[in-house]
Amino acid sequence: MRKKRRRLSETGRVTLSPVDGGKTDKIHPVLQYQKPLSPPGSLSELFLLLKNKTGRRVEGWLTITPPPRWGIEPGKRLMIAIRPEGTIMAEFYLSTPALPGPGPHLLQITVTEGNDLLAEAAFDLRAGLLFPVNN
Repeated sequence: MRKKRRRLSETGRVTLSPVDGGKTDKIHPVLQYQKPLSPPGSLSELFLLLKNKTGRRVEGWLTITPPPRWGIEPGKRLMIAIRPEGTIMAEFYLSTPALPGPGPHLLQITVTEGNDLLAEAAFDLRAGLLFPVNN
């Protein structure tokens, strides 16, 4: 697994690229969040940007699966539509468990259109945790 790219924007958000090994040739995802993530029992706001790299409109479903025992609001599945070469942003909230355990803490996403898988990616959230987690 190659190191993921992280950078801090002017808004103080960390921009995170997916870990290697996914499918991102048609829909390219990028995750943004304030670092550090909120402590257990609180919600952290995250933004998932999806760039349509095809020359056609995409209408389908975004499924977001948090790491085990993490909470997600408002839900795991969202209907999406992205114009050709366009970008949309999905906003959602995560809560960490009291003891997240050792990482990686992978947030996984899929984008489907009908029966076609357009994107599949994972983001390791371990670096965003407020408290250290030992391997």
